[in-house]
Amino acid sequence: MILLESANRIVETTLLDKMNAEKQTSIDMVCADFDGVTYHIYTQQGAKNLLNVSVSVKCYSELKQYGAEAKIKSLYSSYLTQTEGGYDVTLQIDLNNLQGDKAKIASEIAKIKTHLYSCPFEHAFSCISSGKSIDKPICINFRSLTGEKVFVKTAGNDRVMVVFAIVFKDSDDIVIGKVFLSEFKKSIGGAPSVDFVQKNPPRELQGIPGLSADGYVSFVLFKRHFEGAKKQKTIETIQTFRNYLHYHIKCSKSHLHTRMRNRVDSLLKILNRAKQKIPGEKKTASGRTFKRAGAGRGRGRGRGRGRGFRGKR
Repeated sequence: MILLESANRIVETTLLDKMNAEKQTSIDMVCADFDGVTYHIYTQQGAKNLLNVSVSVKCYSELKQYGAEAKIKSLYSSYLTQTEGGYDVTLQIDLNNLQGDKAKIASEIAKIKTHLYSCPFEHAFSCISSGKSIDKPICINFRSLTGEKVFVKTAGNDRVMVVFAIVFKDSDDIVIGKVFLSEFKKSIGGAPSVDFVQKNPPRELQGIPGLSADGYVSFVLFKRHFEGAKKQKTIETIQTFRNYLHYHIKCSKSHLHTRMRNRVDSLLKILNRAKQKIPGEKKTASGRTFKRAGAGRGRGRGRGRGRGFRGKR
């Protein structure tokens, strides 16, 4: 099992290459991330030193309710510029005036989606710290095309519950996903409590309209998981869970297909070894030799036994 990176590798690599390039060149590139997030990296005509990065997030309007704009301003205030049409946030980097470590700058900009998605979790964690509670679960439509949602709510005065409503496109994904998610229910010391149910939503989501998922995965995060330096790591790990699940289901299917192909190859080898070579000549008891006309062309292609043989002494 591996954990996915919190930064977009394509964005990070592209920015770093442009920062370290000896000659400035124009670029216009669009790439996509998980959850329908789109990036646009481009330079305007006549200003190759100004590198723009725009990001579009499907649920940006929902994230704004929990401080997404303030979060972006606090982290990228020196890079913010006029937002490109069709996108939610646009950052501009002056390649002639870079201050600080280039690798760190590229990595931090590539994490912009992570910072946006962290806002609902930070809001819930701050409610616990201030002694408040969230009665109605926070609902984020992070995959609007498939109808998948994530719910965040406080549970008591020392824990936060995160519920992923998961929808599988393929019927075999449901089977593999069920086996995979059942392993998460095993308790491990120090890890968050995890539960998985199918079809019927957990008790914490009872009464919420429009729920029609194939399964629900619930995480219970205690204070020890989001206090101090652990908070950012917990947020990065929990928000990539759906992509982590999707990735490992595809890896499991690929592994099964590879084993099936290898098994078919081994069976074909056995069948090829079992083939018998038909002799082209036969001898009778008297010593005469008969040779089949057209021998070696395959079985069943002769037109009669008698006419297909000729005798020799």
